[in-house]
Amino acid sequence: MNTKWTLALSFSVGVWLPLGAMAQSSPPQWQIEARPATHPTFDVAPTAETPPQWQAVPEPSGDRPWQPAAPEELAQPILPPVAEQAPRPVIAEEPQYRIPPLMRPPTRLFNLETANILPEQTLELRGGIRNYDPEVAGGGGGLQIFYGSIDYAINDRLQVSFSGNYYDDPLGRLVNGLQPDLQFGAIAGGFKYQVHRGQNLSLAVAGSLEAVRVRSSNFLFTPAAAPTGTWTVAASLQAPLTYTFNPQLQWHLTPNLTYFPDTLNGGAHFYGTNVNFGTGISWQPHPRFNLFADVNMPVGPGGNAVRSSNGAIVNLPVWSAGVRFLVNPSVSIDLAATNAFGITPASRTLAFLPGADQVGIMAGLSYTPNMGPDFAPPFLPSFRSGPRQPLTDRDRQLLLNGLTLTSPSTLDPGMLYLRGNSGSTGTGFQVGFGLAYDAQFAVAIEEWERGETLIENSNYSGNLQLGLAAKLRFLDQAQGDPFSLAFQGSFNRGIQQGGGTSRSLGGLELAFMYEPTQNVALLLNPKLGIFTPAQKVVGGVGIGLNVEVIRNLQFIAEATPVYGQTGVYSAGLRYVVPQWGLGIDLYGSTAVGSSIPNSGLVGQESPGVGVNLHWLFGGSRQ
Repeated sequence: MNTKWTLALSFSVGVWLPLGAMAQSSPPQWQIEARPATHPTFDVAPTAETPPQWQAVPEPSGDRPWQPAAPEELAQPILPPVAEQAPRPVIAEEPQYRIPPLMRPPTRLFNLETANILPEQTLELRGGIRNYDPEVAGGGGGLQIFYGSIDYAINDRLQVSFSGNYYDDPLGRLVNGLQPDLQFGAIAGGFKYQVHRGQNLSLAVAGSLEAVRVRSSNFLFTPAAAPTGTWTVAASLQAPLTYTFNPQLQWHLTPNLTYFPDTLNGGAHFYGTNVNFGTGISWQPHPRFNLFADVNMPVGPGGNAVRSSNGAIVNLPVWSAGVRFLVNPSVSIDLAATNAFGITPASRTLAFLPGADQVGIMAGLSYTPNMGPDFAPPFLPSFRSGPRQPLTDRDRQLLLNGLTLTSPSTLDPGMLYLRGNSGSTGTGFQVGFGLAYDAQFAVAIEEWERGETLIENSNYSGNLQLGLAAKLRFLDQAQGDPFSLAFQGSFNRGIQQGGGTSRSLGGLELAFMYEPTQNVALLLNPKLGIFTPAQKVVGGVGIGLNVEVIRNLQFIAEATPVYGQTGVYSAGLRYVVPQWGLGIDLYGSTAVGSSIPNSGLVGQESPGVGVNLHWLFGGSRQ
């Protein structure tokens, strides 16, 4: 081997191979033959500044002898090994969220269908009550219409629905000089298909088929004075059109056709077939706040209202106006004024009986569960900025209501609460469910204690009550707010009378709680109760103290002075094991019950002793 070749080889081995070893842990294996048959050639002669450029070849296999690289293969320079870059650190990204349906343009105003569709595979639930004040004393639960609906988007064009409403009371005004006792219920299945979706203009087609139950007396929808009832069929066909001025403002036009029979119960006049033109506007000035207004004008040949003077079927406009406020991205409270009767597609075009000048107040909830296609991210969980703090053991204790006072705490999403009570303070059962952060729904049934209740002319003694309650939290001290605040609305209906005569009780209340220390909670609970059939309003302000005396053992004391009536007082001990979700109360109280919402407004003639059992499932934990 000549001197030039020897120097080049020595320089390359002494310089380039150590550099390559430092550059990567497993350096490439260069194939170098000590005694090549012919010398390799170079385009540029190697020097100390220009070391030889070796051709890397694969490992030899079998008995194939080493062959020098062809000259054309060496024409391209062989780069020295380069160290691989270290992998970049993985940075956790914020989870992506979908915009919930309640933050999007509405699929329906309070009484008017729009051309908007829910996102694919999402569900919207609505429920609530409409209340009308009677000019003539009503009966039962007062002049109230209960309603509910379920809407589900099969895909981004097709939506199906199920809805219903129910009214069962004497009318609040006379019809042709008499007071009919009316029962009106409707159950509807429907669909909506979005035919066109443009940047500004959308068009849909919707329809429904409905089963209607009508029972009436005194010549309203019946040819006799005696009560007469029957089932019939109704239907609707709609063509909603929506024009979008901007993402916050939309105008809606909805021509629709409704069908009811012309006669009912053997010849009495009914609503018949009607052509209607509805229009409305929806405005979202803030992501949590919506304004809705709509009006529907029937043109015949049938009618949508009953004239008070003679009971004739006539055509009168039906309208609604109100607000939607989002407590949580998935839960809203809906408040409106309206003169409409029902909420099914056909019955929402009818005016409340008689006439069309009675104005009712509607209050309800809308809820969109966090569901959707597997590939879709979840809905925005809360309006709070930053991560939520998990519940401490003390926080889980305070999820439970007091003995007669309402706690402002709400169950976490998907959390379930069971409560049972027995003794001389009522016997009952309650189930609570966390709809979303800051929103909770509860159902209860309870037989109130027998004896003389202390509210004048409103004796609930021994009644079996069925109650519903929705709680919405606005402030949460556990998440950094100065104190906790919630609103609860409830309605309790007597489904079986005991010794008492009154049947129903509606309730509105605010719940405040402040925790000055980890073991002490102070409660303030102003509340109103509306008792029927006398429509008597009773108000009280509850105050309470909850102290964790030793680990898991609480002392509870509560007092609710009731304006113009005898107050309700309670005291007892509660032991809760947060790890198991189990708790027990031993207490004394003058209340007639504890599971039914607002039972703390109704006192009994002598104190009683009671036992409560609690069971919590799910929820976050520190």
